[in-house]
Order: sequence, then structure tokens, then C-alpha cells
Amino acid sequence: MINWEYWYIFPASVIIAMTANATGFSGGVIFQPFFYFGLNVPLINSIATGIATETLGMTSGALRYAKQKMLDRTQLKSLLLYISLGVFLGLFVFSFLPVPWLRLVVGLVVFAVATCQLGLALKNQFGSRAQLSSGFAKKYWLVFMSAGCFSACTGTGVAEVSQPMLEQKGKLTNLRANATAVFLEACADWLISLFNLTWGNISLDVLLFSGTGVIIGAQLGAKYAYLLPAKLLKVVFSVALLSVSLFYLYTFVVYLYPQSAL
Repeated sequence: MINWEYWYIFPASVIIAMTANATGFSGGVIFQPFFYFGLNVPLINSIATGIATETLGMTSGALRYAKQKMLDRTQLKSLLLYISLGVFLGLFVFSFLPVPWLRLVVGLVVFAVATCQLGLALKNQFGSRAQLSSGFAKKYWLVFMSAGCFSACTGTGVAEVSQPMLEQKGKLTNLRANATAVFLEACADWLISLFNLTWGNISLDVLLFSGTGVIIGAQLGAKYAYLLPAKLLKVVFSVALLSVSLFYLYTFVVYLYPQSAL
């Protein structure tokens, strides 16, 4: 029987997924704090359910981008290999290291990426290529492996690291970088979510509404992303990442000083 307690998550999920898939960041970074602070879902379950939610949303968006032929397929296999190795490493690390310390690292990395992206947007610096140059994946394998590790540990990493790497270092156009990052995130999320489902970490009552919402929202975001200016997409992406990084740093401070919690 359906538990309608969380029905309002559905419309919110549609909006979040539209924004995430249009700009190239993972919606899980928005859902996790919402589940944790708004619904009082335990932290581990919030992370797992957030990843499961973005799994469905990113998959929906990736399929739409693939249909529109917006993915750069030249080095997907290599990038997925490095990201998958990072995911397995992250699942191992997740068993031993406290999540708040991992979130501190990710928060600092994401903050640096966001400020850099925002600066480039304000300077109107964007990629212009349709394909990555040969050897790109091999050159930056450690970065993408780390992104997979971060995603497995904290639910954030692949899209947030991949999008700026593909655009800044790979020189892909903003939209192709967004689309390829969404695809990479979707693949990594399926691997992570299968483990979380096996471990019983996913709140299915919440996922019922968040998952259906992101499937619809992702289709809309991917379909109409081309109508939005590249500068606007990059600014929205940067602001979203800044918000996420500040949230992670806040949770770390609360971990060290519980009395500082809001």
C-alpha cells in the first residue's frame, strides 16, 4: 500500500531534476540535505536514498541526451573504467572512515570547482569542441577515479567533477559537457545504488515519490537545456555547487562541535 505521507516530494523532485540535468550537477546533492534535515531520515539513509533518486533522474536525462546525440562517446569506456574503480574504492573507504571527514574533503574540492566555474562564466570562457582530444581519459584518470570514490562515500563527486573537467580541460561545449557528465553520473549511481539496496540503506517510501518526480523532470531538463544560454547554465551550476559545498562544510563543523547545530 502506498504511503502518501511524502507526496509533496514529487513536484519538488520534478523541479530539482530539471535543473540538475540541464546544468550537469547531480540532484542528489540537493536531495540529501532535504531528506536529512527536512524529513529526519538518518544520514546514511539520506545519502543512499539521495543517490538512488539521482540514479533514476540521471538515467532518464542520459537517455534523453543520448537520443539527442549530445554525448561525447569517444572515451566513455575509459572514463567509466576509472570511475568504477573509484566507486569500489569508495565503498571500501566508506566502511572505515567517518562520513563527516569525507564530506570535508569533498566540500573543499567542490567549493574550489564552483568558484573556478563561476569565474569562467563571468569571463565568458566556454569550451568549443564536440569531442575530447585523444589521451584525455588517460591523462586525467586519477581525477575521475577520485570522483567515483567521492560519489560512493558521500553521494557527490562524479557529475560535479566531470562537468568542469570535460569543459575546462577537455574543451567540450557546455551542453556536451553537461550531457556527458550526466551519463557518467548515471552509470556510477547504478553501481552504488545496487550495493545500498542490498545493504537496506534506501528509504523506499521516499524513493517512490522522489524517483518518479526526477524521471519526469530529467526528461524536461535535458530536452530544453539547449534553449538556455551557456552562461546562465554555468552560473546556476556554480551557485548549486557553492550551496552544496557550504552544506558539507557545515555538517563537518556540526560533527566537531554539535552545539553549533542550527
